[in-house]
Parts: sequence; structure tokens; C-alpha cells
Amino acid sequence: MLVSILILGILILAIPTGYAAIIGAPPAPTDKTRIKEIIKVAGIKPNHKFYELGSGTGRIMVLTAKMSGAEVIGFELSPIFYLISLLNLKMHRVKKYKLYLKNFFNANLKEADVVFCFLMPNAVEKLKSKLKQELKAEAKIISYVFEIKGWTPYTVIEGNQKLPVYIYQMQ
Repeated sequence: MLVSILILGILILAIPTGYAAIIGAPPAPTDKTRIKEIIKVAGIKPNHKFYELGSGTGRIMVLTAKMSGAEVIGFELSPIFYLISLLNLKMHRVKKYKLYLKNFFNANLKEADVVFCFLMPNAVEKLKSKLKQELKAEAKIISYVFEIKGWTPYTVIEGNQKLPVYIYQMQ
């Protein structure tokens, strides 16, 4: 009986985590110095609402909140990574945050000033129409590693043998 409950618990946690990796991206930590560079180049300010689509461990949300003072809003589908994000935000005493155990494709992005995503190309492609429909003019989209096909970034952060970062702005 105990083994069955344990297996059921593992499946309840593992299935959403696997699903999140398939529809968005597998877990991959982002370099801390690269995150700091992104925050500076994107010009994230205290009055901004920073949305992270797939919060993972919450490191990007924590650094963004600490460095810029922006309100950070995260969406995570995996219960395991949701809890890690939540613990990370609380441990670092981030005050202005919201974290949702939710598929970001079902989230409303209309309040976002900045949207950060580290997603596989097929997820980015699927996200394009949602961004066009929901984001306000002048909102910024930061796409880590993968460009948004058909869109022209206003800046690209490259160099130092690190992965590229594409920053776009809605018109």
C-alpha cells in the first residue's frame, strides 16, 4: 500500500514536469552573469511588471527583482519547479512577486512590460500570436537562445562564448 502511494505521488509530480519540458523547454539553468547583463540591457525598471514564462528554479525572477526592483510574475507548470521557485523567492525575501502553478499559454499577459522566455523554437513559434494579441505597445520580449522567426530584434546580446539573447519590442 505504501509503495503504491509513493509511486502515485512520484507520478503526480513527474508527469506535469515531463509535460512542461515537452511543451516549453527542458530545465536548463541560465548563467547568473548573463541574467544580470540581460536585466541591464533590457532596461528593466522598478515600475515594470516582469513576466517569466516557465520560472524553473526562480533564479531569474529573484535576480530581476533584486537588481531592478520590478514586480516579477512567474508561471510554472511543474509542481516540483513551482515549489523550488517559491522557496527561492521566499528565501531571497522578494516582496513584489506572483507565482502561478499554471501553463503560461493559458495566462493573460496584457499587464506585462517585459516577458522573458527560454523556450524551444516550436514553443516560441506557438507563443508569437499570443504575444501579438495580448502585449501592450512598447512591451519587451526577451528570448534566451532562440530568436523569434519573422521578427526583428531591436538588440541582440552576444559574445564571450555565451548563448545569444534576443530582445524585441512590440510596436
